[in-house]
Amino acid sequence: MPATKLATRQSLPYQLSLRIRHPSMDPTAISKEFRIEPEHTFRAGQPRHSRSGVPPAAVHVESYWLAALNPGTWFQNPSMAAHHNLSVSREFMDAADPWTLAWALSLCAVRFSKSHGALLQTLRSEGGEISLLVTISPTAASTFSLPPQVSRIFGELGITLEFEITDD
Repeated sequence: MPATKLATRQSLPYQLSLRIRHPSMDPTAISKEFRIEPEHTFRAGQPRHSRSGVPPAAVHVESYWLAALNPGTWFQNPSMAAHHNLSVSREFMDAADPWTLAWALSLCAVRFSKSHGALLQTLRSEGGEISLLVTISPTAASTFSLPPQVSRIFGELGITLEFEITDD
């Protein structure tokens, strides 16, 4: 099936990535739950890759999953929006301008809570760690605010927000 062409947008001044570490969970299960193709994964017990080309002597002690997020695409597919009940996010995002960092973080918080809350709770209860990595350019976005409701959702889900300010 050919890919649908979407209107091209100017590059956003931020990048969001979800990172999950877990003592043993198969990263394939995480990909299936989030319906996202990860950029990088490995499973606990797999051999570590050697940069020198020498066969690895060590194994990964935990599973790792990292994927870039693009909240804007969550509204482009009506069935995806309905499946994840994204209409509920309006209460958190009415005051935010679309495509701003605050808008994207609000949408992530609601989607994680409504669609993936049970998995995130399981990950945490089994010793896993969840982080939302926010890479932002200081020249493109000099300020942003995070509504208290959104901060609360991330806290309740046990998601650490990590901000990295780039030099461009």
